[in-house]
Amino acid sequence: MFKHVQWISSLTLTVAALLLLAAGAQAQTPEGTVITNTATVTYTDANSNSYAAVSGSVSVTVGFQAGVTVTANTPSPTPASPSTADTLTFTVANSGNGNDSVSISETISVAGVISATGYRYGATTYGTLAALNTALAGGLIAQGGSITIKVVYDVASNKGGVNTVYTLTAASRRTPATSGNAASSITPAQTFAVATTPDGGQNVQRLPGSNYSFSFTVQNTGNGTDNFDLLGSSPGSAVITIVSVNGVSGDSARITLAAGASQAVAVIYNVANVGGGATDTLDLRGRSVAQPATHDDGFMDLTVIKPNLTLTKAAYLDDGVTPVAGTVVPGQVIRYRVTVTNSGATSASVVQVTDALPAQVTYVSTSSSTGWSVSVSGPNVTANYTATGGVLAAAASATFELRVSIN
Repeated sequence: MFKHVQWISSLTLTVAALLLLAAGAQAQTPEGTVITNTATVTYTDANSNSYAAVSGSVSVTVGFQAGVTVTANTPSPTPASPSTADTLTFTVANSGNGNDSVSISETISVAGVISATGYRYGATTYGTLAALNTALAGGLIAQGGSITIKVVYDVASNKGGVNTVYTLTAASRRTPATSGNAASSITPAQTFAVATTPDGGQNVQRLPGSNYSFSFTVQNTGNGTDNFDLLGSSPGSAVITIVSVNGVSGDSARITLAAGASQAVAVIYNVANVGGGATDTLDLRGRSVAQPATHDDGFMDLTVIKPNLTLTKAAYLDDGVTPVAGTVVPGQVIRYRVTVTNSGATSASVVQVTDALPAQVTYVSTSSSTGWSVSVSGPNVTANYTATGGVLAAAASATFELRVSIN
């Protein structure tokens, strides 16, 4: 029984609350309405005699109470970046109890993303808020009525993914302290794009060695800030080994670039000691973290170069012109001509020739030795190339002669 009473009590309270909400939702009594309240009294005397009823009345006049509500009809647009003549629509309603007009103000939470270029009211687009408010001053909104305001705006370049909030506030002109507002959260659509250069064409030639550096440029060609994975590789033969990318050990790194920004990325690599003429390719892929399917590859082609020395030796008579064609006799002086040629693709350094003279000859002197430093110890001859800083260029040759006598 007690539980039943509790349920009845709860139901009564719920109904009472709903009635109060319904009463609150009713339209306000219009401004200027005269509310008359009349009370009547009836009575008898002690002998039960009836008397004429007596009435009394009082009247009040309803004054003005402002009310303004604003609705954002386009609450979350995603325009392009850049774009022009996009539109936000707001409904401004008079929720007060009499005719009113409004004035409009705006706020934009992040500068530089959007710019309002016009305000459309009725069939007219006004270029400034001041012009719009002048027009609104002469336009009354009836109780319960509303107007539509469209805000025309442009989106700046390279603002993809950058959110900003546009808030439109409408204030009662009759009671300026009464206002309403609504906001649209605008996030320009982000496009993802990346360019990695160069795309070959460098004809890079390297000796076997360590810690070579090559610089790529990675550019964010999308319209918003993005993170990019930098992925190095060498898909050719086992010539190139990547040491670091953008200062990070290993073959990968990550950078952040604003829209339109670019960054030089150094890739440090080693070149294996393989045969001259071996080739490989150094690749660097820039890949969007937000949209991994978006990527671009830059590459550098590399050829391994080495010096390649050959040595020829010929015998001449002591005139240095006539080759030895026949026999030689004891006591005769002849010349050994030594020629070193670099047929490789790059210069050779620390070039040294050693020659152990046969026991049948005796060293006499050195001639035509420009560019060489020749020393002799018994039958052993050592010649070091000293011209051009000791570097024998590719396709260059160098010659010296030893005079010997036949024993």
